[in-house]
Amino acid sequence: MSRLSVVIIAQNEASNIRRCLESVRWADEIIVVDSGSTDDTPRICQEFGCEVIHRAWQGYADQKNFALEHATGDWVLSLDADEEVTPELADEIKEAVRNARADAYSMPRRNNFLGRWMRHGGWYPDRQVRLFRRGIGKFKPVPLHENIILPECARLGLLSAELRHYTYPRAADFIKKADVYASIEAQTLVREGRTSRSPICPLVFAIPLKFAEVYIWKGGWRDGLHGFVAAVLMSVRVFLRWVKVWELQRADGDVQGEAQGEQD
Repeated sequence: MSRLSVVIIAQNEASNIRRCLESVRWADEIIVVDSGSTDDTPRICQEFGCEVIHRAWQGYADQKNFALEHATGDWVLSLDADEEVTPELADEIKEAVRNARADAYSMPRRNNFLGRWMRHGGWYPDRQVRLFRRGIGKFKPVPLHENIILPECARLGLLSAELRHYTYPRAADFIKKADVYASIEAQTLVREGRTSRSPICPLVFAIPLKFAEVYIWKGGWRDGLHGFVAAVLMSVRVFLRWVKVWELQRADGDVQGEAQGEQD
């Protein structure tokens, strides 16, 4: 009988992780890599018999790959602490592990935004590859939006039941995370040289273009007021990214100017 390991990374997730762990308590092994929680996260994990490994934060992909290295099951299910496996998805996962017809499986993820399960605007089906044979996949080493890398020969199967994601309970949660994500994205753009000499155009058009994409082209309007609020906030996040690019470019220009002045 094949064994399943569940791997989770966490930091101060006491409000979420009990729900997550409850949904996978049937797994053969649960490993939580905790990066310095100051709340009850470690204690809750220990209640569920998890193996808790303490490790300083090294980035999303690095933490998740570290967790994978400690899994001992034949199969691995990677989850975020604010996600929940539905009973229907649990049945599909058990069947996939028991009678594998693929090397990895993707599953649709439904996102909860301000208390509503979103259906449009790019929020669903939001398919994620999370279940795979141990050793066949790893997370792409990028600063943000890390995905599972699979070899070309790997067979990918599709699960139909949903993974639930309690992503942003309040607008403040979105704004807080948007600031962090925008900083990472801006640093990546500048470091890789994927910016224009002047950020005026991105700044001017960031909000209307993103809003049109989410609210109109992807049908966000179908989610009512929640869809409108989501489109606005996602537009502001893109705008914030380009503001931060502008700040980084200005700072770099100031440093180069000072260096030139010293040479003169």
